[in-house]
Amino acid sequence: MDIVTFRQDPAILKKVARLMKTAGHPARLMIVDLLLEKGKMPVKDIQAIINISQSNASQHLKALEDLGVLASERDGKKIFYAIHNEQIGQLIRCVHDCATC
Repeated sequence: MDIVTFRQDPAILKKVARLMKTAGHPARLMIVDLLLEKGKMPVKDIQAIINISQSNASQHLKALEDLGVLASERDGKKIFYAIHNEQIGQLIRCVHDCATC
C-alpha cells in the first residue's frame, strides 16, 4: 500500500480536509449510506427515510453535490440524487472499519 503524504501537496490536503468535514456529518453519512444501498432516489424519499425536514435534507444534499460526491437530475418537479463518485463507498467502509476495530 502506498503511503499518502499530504505535506507534499497543500491543495490535496485542503480538498481531503473539506471532504472529511463535509461528509462527516451524521445526516450526510446516512444519506450516502442510503444512496449507496438504494441508488437514485428523490429528495422526498431520502428525507422521509433519514427522518429530517425536506429543507434540511436539501441542504445536506447540496453540500454533498457541491463536493462532487452526489449528482442530481431533475424529472419534472422531482429532483433525484445518486452517488456520483463511487469511491465514497470505499471511504465510508474504511472509516467504518477504523471506527469498529
